[in-house]
Amino acid sequence: MKRIYIIIICVVAAFSAWAEDNDYIQVDWYPLCSDSVGWNIYIGGFVVGWDNASGIDVNMGRSMELGWLNVFGAKFKTRYGQRITAGVGIDWRNYKLHNNVRFQRDGDYLSIAPYPDGAEPKSSRVKVFSLTLPVLVRQRLFSTVDIFAGPVVNFNLHASVETIYKLNGEKVKESSDKIHPVPVTVDIMGGVKWKFIGAYVRYSPCHVLQERYAVAFTPFTTGIIMGF
Repeated sequence: MKRIYIIIICVVAAFSAWAEDNDYIQVDWYPLCSDSVGWNIYIGGFVVGWDNASGIDVNMGRSMELGWLNVFGAKFKTRYGQRITAGVGIDWRNYKLHNNVRFQRDGDYLSIAPYPDGAEPKSSRVKVFSLTLPVLVRQRLFSTVDIFAGPVVNFNLHASVETIYKLNGEKVKESSDKIHPVPVTVDIMGGVKWKFIGAYVRYSPCHVLQERYAVAFTPFTTGIIMGF
């Protein structure tokens, strides 16, 4: 994860230095930043959701998704209420189990197991950080209401597991970032928007972690989308 941040910082710094050395290049960005018919620059789509999953006992109320659909992207608008948006985004998802079971490392394999006898469970979760490529089609229904749907491709760059409990009065923390997410997965996302806020659902038929290294489970998320 630290390497990802370092790469982003270096790219931004290099671009800033290049821009300072090329002050004579001027681009009129205003037409591309408008909401006019045709192609436009597009930034937006902040999501806050609650994760569930088939295959494991996820505590949906404590499992959050945070994401930014289009850190930078493009939008094509037609005269008939359609908008197609595509871009690059980031996403962070957290899968927390109910306190009756935990994630447990057995060598290279991540399984589901009960807590030790006498343990006081605190939390057990898997987190996944992804670079995303969403392609969503929106259709205007009324003056302020849209529906939208489309695929989201996830490049899963980092995943970690952490389990915390108390045993014999002592805090026990088991964690690792040596688990194996499926490198590329695809979600189907859809929802309804009113003005700048809406609701969405997001389902993936793909496993979160590689089956040979972990128990198989697939995610399903519902939540709120803003600025989209």
